[in-house]
Amino acid sequence: PYAAIVMDAETGKVLHEENADMRLHPAGLTKLMTLYVAFDSIETGLIGLDDKIRISRKAHHEPPAKLGLREGQRIKLRYLIRAAGVRGANDASTAIADGIDGSEAAFGRRMNGYASELGLTRSTWKNAHGLTEKGHLSTARDIANLFVAHKRDFPDYFNLFSRIRTHAGLREVANSARRMLGSIQGIRGAKYGFTRAA
Repeated sequence: PYAAIVMDAETGKVLHEENADMRLHPAGLTKLMTLYVAFDSIETGLIGLDDKIRISRKAHHEPPAKLGLREGQRIKLRYLIRAAGVRGANDASTAIADGIDGSEAAFGRRMNGYASELGLTRSTWKNAHGLTEKGHLSTARDIANLFVAHKRDFPDYFNLFSRIRTHAGLREVANSARRMLGSIQGIRGAKYGFTRAA
């Protein structure tokens, strides 16, 4: 089903909505929650941008979109963030979860804790990447509020979502939303996600 919301990011006023509270598969938009947790973990000193994260077997085997991480290699968190935020790389998202909490299950619990604090009352997070999993659901309203929270809480990182290309350690990656970024003047952030279920 179609779901949408248009919100004034400064005032919170909703200008348009349709099925905005329907729980649906969020696909790659999940990475907005993964990155929110990552940015807060950096700001609170839990982990550093230049900390190197060891790539797990699970991260290595995630399906595309991928950065191309190999099991056992070590890579700086800053590059994983770029790959997840710009390219939508699933292997990088799982590696972020591993680096912060040691496992995706523990990271999922952390994601749900943050969601509760942010008032994202109709979202349940099971993984860091957004590949289809039973019970991993969100809504257009929750995603919109999460994106506004990024802009409000982490303005120094918000430009990540506007980068058409960036270097992610192993290689340069292109933004999955580059057509939107390149064709609509004034866009300052964008994130794209797709799965068959979503």
